[in-house]
Amino acid sequence: MSAKGKSTAQISSEAVQNFKSWVEEKIREGTLNRYVRRGMLNRSEIALECGFSRSLFSSNDPLKAELARVENEFIKSGRINERSDSGERQSDSSALESKLASKERELNTLRERLANKTAENEDLRRKLASNNAILDDIIPTGRRVKL
Repeated sequence: MSAKGKSTAQISSEAVQNFKSWVEEKIREGTLNRYVRRGMLNRSEIALECGFSRSLFSSNDPLKAELARVENEFIKSGRINERSDSGERQSDSSALESKLASKERELNTLRERLANKTAENEDLRRKLASNNAILDDIIPTGRRVKL
């Protein structure tokens, strides 16, 4: 039967069944923790792998309830850290500090490269000026000279 011929209830129950099968598979493989983002399961990735729209998690009540049940089960078991604002802020601030330190190192590297290129540029300008001075003296006389 095509998707057009299915009732909303059939689509709803299929989505819940697909999600349950997906969860069981990920538990069996031990890879469910790869789908945790900010203390909750990543709905976009799950929907993509289960073959339905992400919006079903909000519009399909049985699917929404199953997702909440799975997340609560994993929070209780410790596989997912419970969402807390202070914890997120703490991890966000340490992540920001790490990113800032990385950007600072990158900036210092770029400053060093700029200083090297500026010195090289000045050296080349001096050589060019010297060669131009020699050519200005030689060209009127018509002599050949290797530079």
